[in-house]
Amino acid sequence: MIKHNISKQSQSELTINIAVDSEFISPYHKSVMKRLKKDIKVDGFRPGMAPDKLAERSIGEGRIQSEVIEEVIMHAYTRAVRELKIDAIASPKINVKKFVPYSELEFEAVAAVMPKISIDLNKVQVKREEVKISQKEINETLDNLLKQSSSKKESKSGIKNGDEVKFDFEGVRQGKPVEGASASGHVLVVGEGSFIPGFEDNMLGLKKSESKTFTVTFPKDYHSKDLAGKKVDFTVKIHEVNTTETPKADDAWAKTVGPVGSLKELKVEIEKSLSQNKQSQSEKDFENKVLEKAVELAKFDAPASLVEEQVARLRSETEDNLKNSGLDLEKYLQLQGQKPEEFDATLAKEAEKRVKLGLILRYIVESEKIKVTDAELDTQLIQMKSQYTDPKMQEELTHDHFRDDLLNHLLTNKAVKVLTDAADKNKN
Repeated sequence: MIKHNISKQSQSELTINIAVDSEFISPYHKSVMKRLKKDIKVDGFRPGMAPDKLAERSIGEGRIQSEVIEEVIMHAYTRAVRELKIDAIASPKINVKKFVPYSELEFEAVAAVMPKISIDLNKVQVKREEVKISQKEINETLDNLLKQSSSKKESKSGIKNGDEVKFDFEGVRQGKPVEGASASGHVLVVGEGSFIPGFEDNMLGLKKSESKTFTVTFPKDYHSKDLAGKKVDFTVKIHEVNTTETPKADDAWAKTVGPVGSLKELKVEIEKSLSQNKQSQSEKDFENKVLEKAVELAKFDAPASLVEEQVARLRSETEDNLKNSGLDLEKYLQLQGQKPEEFDATLAKEAEKRVKLGLILRYIVESEKIKVTDAELDTQLIQMKSQYTDPKMQEELTHDHFRDDLLNHLLTNKAVKVLTDAADKNKN
């Protein structure tokens, strides 16, 4: 027997109290015992055939109770949700209130439910930015291609701006080495401003094998407070000086860059490429603005449990990324000059936005009755199989769970298109 009732309810969450008796628990108790004891060996009995009392000693009462509780909660919650006609959208938070082994179990389940969402598509108004390519952009791209075609030649004269220099350096303050202010065999293009202001200027004129000691004042807004506005003495020793020889931008050079016959044709191709890249970025920016507008228009409370899960996921992703960069979260916040509570607030805001956006897209799928056909899924899978040659990835594409993930992805894309199409329509 199962009893259930809703004791607390908000727009996006509700609490269900559920109680079950021995009649409900019994079949799950038997099922757990059968599964756990099948490999238990008890003298005088074949595997799996020992009486429950003897098997319990080998399995352990704690493990049996834990697995029975888990089984009963899963089935009791599913039944309660079905009977109460609850539109649960995530796994519930479970709090066991009472358990009398195999005769009584009481627990509460806090379930996130689909909030009431309403979006007037006529109000999704976002302006597309017109894509334009300036002559300056074309010239900058041309200059970058010239740099990529450049060759290096050892220079016997003094360092000048644009030279690539290999050198050692060490920073000392008040007679003590400054942490992180030294390196051996460092390579730098002088004049690009990648070092502290004044550092590269002091290298000008130096030749191979020469050394120099000079003083540089760190910027007042430098990220390390210990060095901000402080003077540090640097010693540099030059190992290599290479000057860059850049080819002339003419028809002959243009032919070496790509399948073009002249410099004029190369500039046309550069403009086309820039336009395509800008158009692609413009589409992404437009889509992001449309989604932000949708979140703004759909005023509802995001389920707290989903926001908490998203916060934990974002924090984990951040920590993993920092770890790959050799940093931990504490050190990163110090470098950014950000307090932990400020970081937490930023995570919470982003998490709430993501949860709301996910629910809005789900609402669009349901309200617009969006479907993805088997033919669409098959076509997409065929395309993906042609793109990936790795055997493991090929096998992954055959699994049902991948097909389900792809289905959700295609549904989401169609929901996004409903919103962007509405924005385009509303601009007129």
